[in-house]
Amino acid sequence: MTTVSDDMILVRGLDVTARLSDTVAELSDRAAGGLLLETLIGRYVLDRDARMAWLLIDGRRTVGQLLEGVAEASGQPLEEVRQPTYDLCEQLLERGLVEVATPADVEALTSL
Repeated sequence: MTTVSDDMILVRGLDVTARLSDTVAELSDRAAGGLLLETLIGRYVLDRDARMAWLLIDGRRTVGQLLEGVAEASGQPLEEVRQPTYDLCEQLLERGLVEVATPADVEALTSL
């Protein structure tokens, strides 16, 4: 398992499709305002809180910047969102929905 750190940069998997979960609300009782992530081999429902983090994962921001964005968007202190966001990032990595960006990924994404 990969341990998440503040200076790590994550990028979404190329085979992941995301859509608003309102169309599949029956998959989870916490789906309102969330996202449905689909790959060829699985479906994953992110709740509203996890959706904020997902939208900030872009291959440019560090996990530290991601934490700041989640804290700002949720109105919660950084230290309250740190561990749940780390846990989410670790689960996304474990399931192959995101990966650790390589220096080449970061360079390509920042030049867009």
